[in-house]
Amino acid sequence: MIFHRPFKLHLLDRIARVALPCPSSTAREHQYPWDFTELFPEPDSRISFVGYGSLINLISARRSFSDEIVSRARPVVVLGVKRVYEYVMSPRGRGIYGDDHREGGYGVLNARASQDPDDWFNGIEFQLDIEAFHALHIRESAYDLLPAWTVTWEEDHLEPHISYFLSCRRETFAGRQTIDSGILPHPRYHEVCEDGCRAVSNEFLDAFRASTWVRNTRMTEAIDAGDQPLPGEA
Repeated sequence: MIFHRPFKLHLLDRIARVALPCPSSTAREHQYPWDFTELFPEPDSRISFVGYGSLINLISARRSFSDEIVSRARPVVVLGVKRVYEYVMSPRGRGIYGDDHREGGYGVLNARASQDPDDWFNGIEFQLDIEAFHALHIRESAYDLLPAWTVTWEEDHLEPHISYFLSCRRETFAGRQTIDSGILPHPRYHEVCEDGCRAVSNEFLDAFRASTWVRNTRMTEAIDAGDQPLPGEA
């Protein structure tokens, strides 16, 4: 899946400032654990959902979603949301990605609705049915489902639409810590995210780095300053 769209950070920043109604006035949020009868009042309905971490990588996405769903996935930009490394990897995640013996090296991505018009992130949008959401529920814990305005990556004519994204807003869950603002990205997890972006295009990878925060710093700013190498490159 390769898309060729010139990456212009200033253009995405301008798009993010477009005045749009509050997403919650158009679609409701769903707190974890999600109520599937509310999510799917009609059994054959589907929900637009944006993966912004390991789900960007379609190889990883196929662990949870059918080939039919993955084949129809498309790259998008989500507006008014900030993506940040602050979720503490679960024991299940450590079983998948392995141990990181660095102090604070178990960071996984989270996303939070933002009041800052400059906040946005890129990701992969899926059309999920109820079976796929059950798989997502097993894969991701303690994340609420929040609506956000979304635009497609590869089209010049932008028409915002509502998609859902995952947002963990609780400090603990099931007796474990879930949020740590000082955490570092898990190297293998981050590699999976970047490989997924690179499969779309180098510009999509640039956008990922420009819209991902680690310890209150954009990844691109840390790289440019030379004071923080990318995970796995240290």
